[in-house]
Amino acid sequence: MTALDGLVAALPPIALDELNARAALLRRVDSKYFAPRAALAELLEAIPELRVLEIGGHRSFRYRTVYYDSAAFTHYREHVQGRRHRFKVRVRTYCDSGDCMLEVKSKGYRGQTVKDRRPRGPRHPDALDADERAFVSSITGRDAAVLRPVLETVYDRTTLCAGDQRITLDTDLTCAAGDRRGRGPDDVLVETKSPDGRTGLDRALVHAGVRPHSVSKYCVAAALLYPQLPRNRWHRTLQRSFALV
Repeated sequence: MTALDGLVAALPPIALDELNARAALLRRVDSKYFAPRAALAELLEAIPELRVLEIGGHRSFRYRTVYYDSAAFTHYREHVQGRRHRFKVRVRTYCDSGDCMLEVKSKGYRGQTVKDRRPRGPRHPDALDADERAFVSSITGRDAAVLRPVLETVYDRTTLCAGDQRITLDTDLTCAAGDRRGRGPDDVLVETKSPDGRTGLDRALVHAGVRPHSVSKYCVAAALLYPQLPRNRWHRTLQRSFALV
């Protein structure tokens, strides 16, 4: 067991209902970091009132996410261009529970992330049906009929809570598109989620020399799996942390 595993195992639990009541954060500011596991464990030990999401005795959960984009990869290209108002469309399956959600993530003009979601059947085909396309179009203002599944990611996630803030720890990331496969970093992809983007862990990480990354699992995976796409923005991240397998 690593130091990080031991810390997570020793934390007091929080149930999903209480977590959502404290920190639903469908409108939030996100910051992301690649943190070495041992260093992260030391920093988390200093966070007061830290609790871990526990469901059915489990504290780590497998996520499968299918991302949707146009044939021209409009959503991806808008991220590359740094468009302040942009979208991601995805279906996320919580593999341990079987729950499944269609989600539209919007990046707002003040840097906030807004997430709209609706449930769907876990055995539903990856293609969106007419009602789902209408739901997506109502949020994006665009014709969702042009969207198609372009890649999937799978990873393990541990979710922590401190007051009204969430911290997610993603590990063992893999991605796939057709017959192309990739894997993510040995480090932990840490994401802090809070109303104002200023958490104790953000300050501790920066003080320890771990700088935030403008990284998106979708965009990095797309850049890795579709070599025809522009990838300069994530070139260093790809070289250091991701590889084809």
